[in-house]
Amino acid sequence: MIRVFAAAALAVAFAAPATAVAPPVTAIDAGGARAFVQPDPGVPLAGVMLHVRAGLDRQTAAQNGLAALTAEAVLRTPVASTLRRAQDGLSPGQAVPLADAVEAAGASISYAVGPQGVRFYLEGTPERLALAAPLVAGALGAPAFDPATLAAARASLGERIADEDGDPRLVGRAMLRSAYYRGGAGLPALGNPAALAALGAADLKTFYDTWYTRGDAVASAVGRTGDATDAASRVLLAALHAGTARATALGARPLGAQPKRILTHRDLGAPYVVLGFAAPSLGERDFPAALVMRALLGSVFERAGATTRPPLLRSVGLIYGYDASPAQLVLWINGSRIDPEVGLTGIGAIAKAAATKPLTAAVLARYKETARGEWALETVTLDERASAIGNAVELGLPAGAADDVAAAIARVTAADVVRVAKKYFRKFDVALVLPRGNGN
Repeated sequence: MIRVFAAAALAVAFAAPATAVAPPVTAIDAGGARAFVQPDPGVPLAGVMLHVRAGLDRQTAAQNGLAALTAEAVLRTPVASTLRRAQDGLSPGQAVPLADAVEAAGASISYAVGPQGVRFYLEGTPERLALAAPLVAGALGAPAFDPATLAAARASLGERIADEDGDPRLVGRAMLRSAYYRGGAGLPALGNPAALAALGAADLKTFYDTWYTRGDAVASAVGRTGDATDAASRVLLAALHAGTARATALGARPLGAQPKRILTHRDLGAPYVVLGFAAPSLGERDFPAALVMRALLGSVFERAGATTRPPLLRSVGLIYGYDASPAQLVLWINGSRIDPEVGLTGIGAIAKAAATKPLTAAVLARYKETARGEWALETVTLDERASAIGNAVELGLPAGAADDVAAAIARVTAADVVRVAKKYFRKFDVALVLPRGNGN
């Protein structure tokens, strides 16, 4: 669950319906597996997410990209298609990659790899989900690791890696995650082309057999839920083999008294400065106050305007990876809009002031409202809602824990902000993403 924030005014605007109450999250019978549902009859679509405990920290330090390549191979596994329209050019029963077959069935499928899990997300109308879910289950239960499938998976990941490598915010975050997390969790989420080329079918099969277990998985359905989504959750969970994998803990390095500086170059027009802070994850005592601090830091150097700027044109922004425990919060500074040294000095001054002097009642109220607005934006789309449910369960919390955060923000005191600022926001590492050229 990773979101980027910098436009506080937009967040406050979206926070207006504070009295709206989300439908409760309830469990469904999934044959002993964990499955939850949160209905929203007001939307035409439904989403089903399968959370598999097979993320980056399940890799060894020598298995860069293995989690992503395994997930990508699932989407590239050939399955029998379901005809949707004649113009699709597919015949019933024709074997095509899972992603194409799901699209032909009128639905969509995607996945995301995080420090502690991989999440497969299926979305469509309930009728289309009923057609697509058995196709996904077939690939999940018996993914193909043959040379053709792996070649297609590597090529797809290569394109995604190239896209992310052009975003200085993501480049900086990857550098800081590598400095913060130990072991496989610190590796790039998608690997790199050289590492992917070295991974073979045996590596993927061992990873799949070890970590794709039903006992560690969670299914979450949101939107226009009912019999179709219940059935989809059950069939996806049933596709995984029974059992529970051995536990692994996510390790993090303590931040030093002086910031560690990491440097890289990219084809950019201006430098980016990216700061990495240790942070509390969802469900921890300090989490609500950390969201208030996020709102405070995100407002630094932002100027009000008639329109919301695209992320890459904003002065500052934040990425909070609270789906992992321990969590990490990343703040980036756009060097084309703010002098990097001025930005670093300003962020440091704000963090120091927050840690030593309580916010006034008016300032605290303003940033609590901003934090509540930003939190409301965390679960706007169906995939975000489904992710919030699974994230909570994976962290050992009630499935609806995310729905309680807004109320917890309202209870944050000035003393809470001082405590959290002092504990988390006085130390950080720095990634510098600089333009190529000028003799570099």
